Amino acid sequence: MIAGLLATVSTQAAHAGQATCSNPGVPIGAAASAELLPGRLTLNLTNGVLTFSGTETLDDVSGPVRYDSHLVLLETRLGAEYALTPYLAIGGALPFRVIDVDVHYSDASTGMPRDPSFASIHARAETLTGLGDASLHVHAAVLRGSFAIHARAGTTIPTGDALEEDPFALGRIGQEHDHIQLGTGTFMPFIAAEVQRPVGTTTLAAWSIAYLSVYESSIGYKPGSRISGGISAASGLGSKVLTFGVGADVHGETAETWNGVVPLDEGNAGRYDVLAGGSVAWRATKSLAITADVKVPVYSHVTGTQLDYGIVAGLGIVAAFDVKPRASYKGLDEQTVGPAGSATPVTPVLGKITVFDLWADWCAPCRELDERMAALARRYPDRIAVRKLEVVDSDSEGWKAFLAPGKFDLPHVKVYGTDGRLLFEKTASPAELVKAVEDALR
Repeated sequence: MIAGLLATVSTQAAHAGQATCSNPGVPIGAAASAELLPGRLTLNLTNGVLTFSGTETLDDVSGPVRYDSHLVLLETRLGAEYALTPYLAIGGALPFRVIDVDVHYSDASTGMPRDPSFASIHARAETLTGLGDASLHVHAAVLRGSFAIHARAGTTIPTGDALEEDPFALGRIGQEHDHIQLGTGTFMPFIAAEVQRPVGTTTLAAWSIAYLSVYESSIGYKPGSRISGGISAASGLGSKVLTFGVGADVHGETAETWNGVVPLDEGNAGRYDVLAGGSVAWRATKSLAITADVKVPVYSHVTGTQLDYGIVAGLGIVAAFDVKPRASYKGLDEQTVGPAGSATPVTPVLGKITVFDLWADWCAPCRELDERMAALARRYPDRIAVRKLEVVDSDSEGWKAFLAPGKFDLPHVKVYGTDGRLLFEKTASPAELVKAVEDALR
């Protein structure tokens, strides 16, 4: 059954059963955003393609028949998430699916085309379109040292077309039936977690997500529960606008049941799969990114007769909008020091905590740091002085003077105490840097 949710930009994989497919990918699993900025609405439009194929030999009144099936699942998904606080956001997603089924029958001995007696009731070449199951979730984020921890919880909503009758019962009495549906016909709660940590210019991440099947639909169908996890690494590799990633995922699914019975001759009877691949993201502007990824199966273990994976690919657009005005430095003690790229030293402001902020126009986290630091300065207007230097790139004198000796990277701050002495300097995520400055104010 099309019981799950299609892989998206951060491609999580699908699971396919004989003439069926279900998968755990939603835009709330892997590759969580590193920061939550209150008042920011993030929209993502993703397009994914999954291919499946399978071959088996079936008995017919006139002899064995070779049955070749190919499924192509296309999905366009619109997702949205709105940050309420630096630690909490709400979101949801709505998918639209196109499922193309191609079936060929041939004589098992000669390979010549055959039209078996069961073809009209068992499987047909067809194309199905419609909504899949929508989802709603809450997203919590917390920072612990260099680790960014994200947790999400929510549920799928049965908005996709589901089967109206038990196909196995229909098949047993020789009636035409279908094994493909766009939704499960049930609510499936899910929980997801991800941990990210920057290591130099590379961001490492580990994630997991579980969908729980808790009850049968009105026609006795209970989808399998799904648990997935993976690891990834992403880096710009020196690029100012591109980010490259590699990763590996493991996906497991328990058996589906019809009226409490696991169908072993057709459908999902349980499986797990391992996929690996790569991704690339291009930040076209500070609020718009285009992403693409491809994964391929490297190992599968299935129970019963099920389809095999082909390529899993995704292409998406992610855009961010500020629903409410961002904090600014207007009226606060904030200045730019020296020409861009220069090694102009900072002069601490006595009596205040002085934050020396190194940044570059191509550094997206630097922009997030600027917004967060402005909001912090508004809370302590008489106690913080911010001095900013644009280092431009790694060839500038400013970079060589302030970052290269300590093997630092962006975003980076040097923080001085009220007596003018250096308290600390640090390269970290925007949230971690702002927290460190706030701790110095206490």
